[in-house]
Amino acid sequence: MARKIKAKQPPAPAAAQAAYAEWRNQVAALLARKGLSPGVGLERAWRNAFISGETPEQATDRAEVEARNARTSFERWIGSNPRGVSLAHCPVVHQ
Repeated sequence: MARKIKAKQPPAPAAAQAAYAEWRNQVAALLARKGLSPGVGLERAWRNAFISGETPEQATDRAEVEARNARTSFERWIGSNPRGVSLAHCPVVHQ
């Protein structure tokens, strides 16, 4: 059976590309203020958030939650213990 040839999609309008770039820069600035790397999250997730109409603040909040949930429970525990951690009781074998 012969393959169907898909019609090429027209490129996105320049105005839409500029709006996305400006939105993404706003999100990056908000992330930097919260101490998160602007590279957190996948580009696909950012694009979908923009298309669905999320504000930069909503996208930043979502990225902050996802970044926090991506850490292991041990990393969260370390982060919540500002006085330091004694690893003497941890079941880690030191070589």
